[in-house]
Amino acid sequence: MAGFKKTLLISISTALLGVVVLFAFDTQIWISTKNLIPSDVIYIPKAVSRRGLYVFYFIFAGLMIYALYKKNQKLKDLWWAYIKAQFIFSFGVVRCMKIFFGRARPKYGGEFTFFSLDSHYNSFPSGHSADAFVSGVFLYYVLKYSKYSPYRFLPLAYALMIAFSRVAVSAHYLSDVVAGIAIGLLGAFLYVSKHHEKHTRQAIFASKDAPQFLSP
Repeated sequence: MAGFKKTLLISISTALLGVVVLFAFDTQIWISTKNLIPSDVIYIPKAVSRRGLYVFYFIFAGLMIYALYKKNQKLKDLWWAYIKAQFIFSFGVVRCMKIFFGRARPKYGGEFTFFSLDSHYNSFPSGHSADAFVSGVFLYYVLKYSKYSPYRFLPLAYALMIAFSRVAVSAHYLSDVVAGIAIGLLGAFLYVSKHHEKHTRQAIFASKDAPQFLSP
């Protein structure tokens, strides 16, 4: 767990520093990204942006059903920790920041208007990115302490794909996305750490009863 903490803290610090640096290059990066993607394949990042999070939601719904069926208290506690992290950080913190900063989305200029309820001026930070990384880190933790540990980085890679699809579809600047990632990492880190301290360091799934949808 110490290595996990160290990695997440470094990632959060790097992301926050990246936000500050990226403000100066946001517009150029957005334009370059938009011009880089051919019009005949833009439907791919659009699909990831609009529906990508549902994959995480379905997985966590499946995990809860499995936890109830197997009476796996450790997994049930982790599921509730996930819901709290999503509600407090991906929704609460992100929503408050969006309203406070009131940043225009790329198609509307990118300026900070401050205190705006208009969705066109709620660009900073990216809620999709925060949501994706809360989900990604929790699934990383689930896989790490199961027999499927070699696949633990896949949820993080998928979360990264969702986050950067938001830039590709002109919903956010890169700094918005990186800020969302930092918030998601922080929220997941706090709740995963709390869960880990509460439970012993043992596999969340015993090899003999691992859920079928995680089978290789």
